[in-house]
Amino acid sequence: MIQEFHRDIERCRSYGDNWLRLTLNPSLWLIFWYRLGYWLYTENKNRLIRLLCRPPYFFGSLLCEIVMGMRLDPSAKIGPGLYIGHYGGIRINMDTQIGENCSLTHNVTIGTKGLGKKGSPRIGNNVYIGTGATLIGHISVGDGARIAANTLVTRNVPAGATVMGVPGRIVKRAPSAIAPTTAPPEESAAITLPELARASAV
Repeated sequence: MIQEFHRDIERCRSYGDNWLRLTLNPSLWLIFWYRLGYWLYTENKNRLIRLLCRPPYFFGSLLCEIVMGMRLDPSAKIGPGLYIGHYGGIRINMDTQIGENCSLTHNVTIGTKGLGKKGSPRIGNNVYIGTGATLIGHISVGDGARIAANTLVTRNVPAGATVMGVPGRIVKRAPSAIAPTTAPPEESAAITLPELARASAV
């Protein structure tokens, strides 16, 4: 928990936030509360610690949801380096998986399709999700993808792609890698000193 939250802090500091702004940043407090809940319910196996920490965690989580309007379910799996640029209106379902160094903005919803259907998105590393975007269903979002504001994503997104619209459509793809050549390297045409000596002797 401590290592992941340290990565979260360093990510915020990379955008120029000083320690005072970090202390007063409600998004960072929400991330800390999520890290605590994930450690408490998923990583920690000590029943006594769970019993003692559940009441303060419950009321703290409830306060975050009422005051900030955000909820990161402690059962969701979120990698280190999470950055929330603008707080408010964020909902992340309990079955969601998010990779490292991802960025969220306000009014983002990530979860199931509802109506009893199970399955939440699997999001890769270094993904940006814009304001008001909604990602629902058992879909995958590749590394480095960008989701534009107010986009509804219900299908898989390849790595490096940019998605926009309702429903979301790919408007830009990652540049395809250049296939390595299999041809052998050309031999050097330079004449070595021994070859030059033999040629002059003739």
